[in-house]
Amino acid sequence: MAPSAIEVAFSEKVSPEVQKEKLSTPATGEKESYFPTKPLGLPHPEYTTPKGVSPLISVPSAGLQYPNYTPFKLPDLVEHLFTDKAIGSDPKKAALLGAATEVKHLTPAIGTELVGLQLKDLSNVQKDELARLVAERGVVFLRDQDLDVYDQVEFGAYFGELHIHQMAGIIPDIPWVHPIHKDETATQGRSHQIWHSDVTYEIQPPGLTLLRMDKLPKAGPDGYETGGDTIWASGYGIYESLSPTLRKILETLEAKHSGLEQAEKALRTSGCLRRNPIETIHPVVRTHPVTGWKTLFVNENFTKEIVGLEKRFSDALLDSLNRTIAEAYEYQVRWKWTENAVAIWDNRATFHTGIFDYFPHLRHGLRVAPQAEKPYFDPNSKLRKDDKPN
Repeated sequence: MAPSAIEVAFSEKVSPEVQKEKLSTPATGEKESYFPTKPLGLPHPEYTTPKGVSPLISVPSAGLQYPNYTPFKLPDLVEHLFTDKAIGSDPKKAALLGAATEVKHLTPAIGTELVGLQLKDLSNVQKDELARLVAERGVVFLRDQDLDVYDQVEFGAYFGELHIHQMAGIIPDIPWVHPIHKDETATQGRSHQIWHSDVTYEIQPPGLTLLRMDKLPKAGPDGYETGGDTIWASGYGIYESLSPTLRKILETLEAKHSGLEQAEKALRTSGCLRRNPIETIHPVVRTHPVTGWKTLFVNENFTKEIVGLEKRFSDALLDSLNRTIAEAYEYQVRWKWTENAVAIWDNRATFHTGIFDYFPHLRHGLRVAPQAEKPYFDPNSKLRKDDKPN
């Protein structure tokens, strides 16, 4: 049998890459650095993103494609040790919440806005408590954040090894950043308006994920700045809304999450595919290591089949779960972006989708995504609604 396009693309041996955090030992009085070590073989070594300048400006000004799809190769990801920073943090989150001027819980089930804080000024104790708040509330929002791309990478790397996307465009010298970028060329942008959790086909998909928007569409009447909201849904709430009988069945099942379709698309379009694409088996219901709560862990983008079921039953069950996610309005929060607002969500326990209502206007942001633990199910874990507060 002839090799597939994917097999041909990865027939060469890939050089090793160092992806672990660079935990420098600071001199007295200096701040500890968590900025990652760059992988080998990055394209365009002559380019450096200026500090304090958006790559939306600096990369095209250097004559380079943005987001950049110049191919380069990375080794396959392997399972690595991960410990969630929120474990052992103060359940009351006193250092974090006490420093905020206001705490707004945007819906009963999901979404909290913190006012009066700058992420880059948080202590490690406050960061750990922030991770706990995100684990509990699904997504946390902060407006008017004074962060450049280097600050954002450093902040994200504190929480774990940063993910480099297998095919999405990057910043040439900062590959851990996934630019969220659509403009007048995004004629098929609505095809991305699908409920999902990010890259769940990975062995260790991202946990805490940070997106900062720095350019918003002027899609309203008379050029008013509006459009491009993002909606998140709570995996905890959606799961506990299912019947006890269905929950009991789902807790015995596993599902296949696949990156093959995304990889084939990459080879047909940009030609940029950085790793061997994979399919991974994960539990349909996973346990969050911080809260101990059960959450639904399937999504329309990447979950392709329920292991061990006939295709017709697998398709029917996934379709039902995906429609439940999309229609669970009581477990959703819709966020209206402002310039330099940040959303930090837990990819393990939420689903999200961007609203593509702004074509042909420009919308731009930067996302970093630390990898978390390999998904697992603990039969002793609880529903959120059954967990008694401390």
